[in-house]
Amino acid sequence: MTDRLGGYWLGARLDGGGRTTVREAYDESGGRHALHLPGPGAYATVPEVRSVHAARLVEACPQGDPPYLVSEYIEGPTLRQVVERHGPFAGDDLYRLAAATATALAAVHEAGAVHGSLTPDKIILGAEGPRLVGLGLADAEAGPADDVRAWGRVLLFAAYGLTERLGNGERLDRLLRGLVAAALHDDPERRPDARHLLMSLLDAPQSQLGRLLPPEPVDDPPLGVRAEALYLQLCRADQDLVPEVFLRLVGLDESGADTVAPALRDDLVAGRAPDEVAAIDRVLEAYGKAGILTIGDRGSLTITYTALLRAWPRLHEWLDGEREGLAVHRELARAARAWEAGGRRESDLFQGEPLDRAMAWAAGGRRRVTLSPGEQTFLDEGLARARGGARRRRRLMVGLLSGLLSVALLAALLAVWQRGAAEGRLEQAMAKVAASRAEALRVADPVTARRLSLAAWRLAQVPQARRALTAAAADPAVDVFTDPYAGPRSLYAISDDGSRLAALTDDTVRVYDVPGHRRIAETAGPEQSVRAMAWSPDGRTLAFVGVDRSYLWDTASGRGVGPPFGRGLGAPGEQSAWFSPGGGLLFAAARQSGERWAWDLRARRAAFVGEYAVAGPGDRVALTFDGRRSAIRRGDRVTPAPWLDRMPWEYTTFAPDGERVAIAEETGIQIYDLDGVPVLGTRLRPSPGHLRFSPDGRLLAGTDNDRVRVWRVPDRVLLAERQVPVGGADRPPRAVLADDGRTARVLAAGGTVLTLDLARWPAAGDPASAVCARYGGLSAADWARHLPEVPYRATCPG
Repeated sequence: MTDRLGGYWLGARLDGGGRTTVREAYDESGGRHALHLPGPGAYATVPEVRSVHAARLVEACPQGDPPYLVSEYIEGPTLRQVVERHGPFAGDDLYRLAAATATALAAVHEAGAVHGSLTPDKIILGAEGPRLVGLGLADAEAGPADDVRAWGRVLLFAAYGLTERLGNGERLDRLLRGLVAAALHDDPERRPDARHLLMSLLDAPQSQLGRLLPPEPVDDPPLGVRAEALYLQLCRADQDLVPEVFLRLVGLDESGADTVAPALRDDLVAGRAPDEVAAIDRVLEAYGKAGILTIGDRGSLTITYTALLRAWPRLHEWLDGEREGLAVHRELARAARAWEAGGRRESDLFQGEPLDRAMAWAAGGRRRVTLSPGEQTFLDEGLARARGGARRRRRLMVGLLSGLLSVALLAALLAVWQRGAAEGRLEQAMAKVAASRAEALRVADPVTARRLSLAAWRLAQVPQARRALTAAAADPAVDVFTDPYAGPRSLYAISDDGSRLAALTDDTVRVYDVPGHRRIAETAGPEQSVRAMAWSPDGRTLAFVGVDRSYLWDTASGRGVGPPFGRGLGAPGEQSAWFSPGGGLLFAAARQSGERWAWDLRARRAAFVGEYAVAGPGDRVALTFDGRRSAIRRGDRVTPAPWLDRMPWEYTTFAPDGERVAIAEETGIQIYDLDGVPVLGTRLRPSPGHLRFSPDGRLLAGTDNDRVRVWRVPDRVLLAERQVPVGGADRPPRAVLADDGRTARVLAAGGTVLTLDLARWPAAGDPASAVCARYGGLSAADWARHLPEVPYRATCPG
């Protein structure tokens, strides 16, 4: 089995066997998917199924070699795993399961397709309820009646742990028992269709009481999140060696694309100090225990799944930043091993262009890779040989030209020529290195990246420097602020106008003025562990949601955090808190477990109990998402809103006028009037998850795991799109839009706040002059940090 298929990088096998093989897969951007490979007797179809209870089909390649389907990855245990670990279902849970699976099957059949292999392994209990997976891979003879029979067997398994017959006891009530018996009828013609099953179930109130969630929090992080979590748990000295380890385990395949390459532990530690050897061993142990690295009995090392090269953003950034140099290092490493294996023959040493290329990289083109003693010796011997050859050539030239020029003049000319050629090559090499380092910095530190791009251009006007400078001019991010006390367990919240950042690190809360890059308040945090924080709409009060209670801090009062009240969030995973637009309600949610609550701060009691609510401006209107009873509430007046039944509440936000809502759906972002009528003729795409309007409602910002986008709503123009630093899956970025209508700020990983100028992007005129005018050049200290191989020089006039 290859490590890639189509445009997907393959990870672990997900299924427990059977005719269809399912692999975890990642696309080029690191997005997680499930890739299905049909076995003998199955065929690939391409159904367009739209259901909240069915995994979305991403791509189908039925004519591929081998054929495959790619679907949405659903985090959570299978129904079989839940029953085997926690026992059968009963009561309302059986109704929720029956209704969700019947809904999915009805959508499949109405799309003209069949599932064909429905089993307890093909139902996943995710954070949003049961989801049907494995669509598009059916037996050639399968039909809708076979799916209905399989549905009956799934219900039997859920209730009794059996699949072939009704069990004893009263685990299925009269309605469910009758539907299951009908679904299992021997005559396919007498089985009800999926739509009939669904309609019968919807008549039962139990089917509409909430969602069926996993019995325990879902802990199924993507491969890259697991790798990043391990990285953040290491001490700083060990972190510094992680890129050294992983970059040596990446090679090139026959097409020149990245792939995993084996290495030996002895090659990694050879010639290093004892403390570095111990640090590398700790890194190998941590990633080996997690299954991210495979460590053989004789010290062989390899990255377990090639998918890591795209699934882990930090590794992807390391690769991109070192791309040009890594190719040189691979060439050097191969040549050094061959030279050593061949008895160190002089003819196997680098010379000419390969030697120049390797020396330029070794001198300044590498940031995270250390030469092994064998590689260093190989280069030293090659350089010594080249110097000896240069001396012989110089003597020959002196002999030929001595009749025309004096020896002194000839020596001077030769020295100038050699020095000029060497310095020119070095400056070109260092310009390429500076440009590469600027590109690696741009996502997290656009200001330093601009200055470093300018330095590359001043060193030598090579194409790489031009590209870096042009990219800097097109970058909408004009400022960056990072919490100087950031740690792996720090929590952050950004105010609605983006002017204030709250940071909680080691039980201390700090408030920063983001535009001014200064700390303006500090106090001790709450007594208990904090799960999430949120700013009130006026930017004065900070809320802390703890494990079982919550707290408020009036940041302008001069006093500390107030007494506990209300509830907290006990579940781990992605947790968030937010105020209602009017400031009267505090919301909190844990995405993986489905836990969510609202607290009325004025009445000092719970609000929207048992409901998923989105509050509007001034807290005068709210949407409640409650299955078939979704509604719009204005005070005591409740208006049914069935159009909200299948909308994602967590990706819904009110416009400032309170009469429209923006919803990020799978097919794009749409804005609706409160009667459910779409406002936009064309949806905004792609569809990021978390949305925020500007105060005047003209701009809409959206963020997903690693990107921010800002649209101008009236004409649906995408004003800005930018990658942002990536944190863990439980800390997605958040964007806010300032009152001035031109500034967006994004809270990203590590307490980093990026400021985007929507009016001046892209910058006009000469990029070098623009950088000098707005930011100036690198300081001597920053030059020494980012370009220590080259003496400092001023890059801007004056």
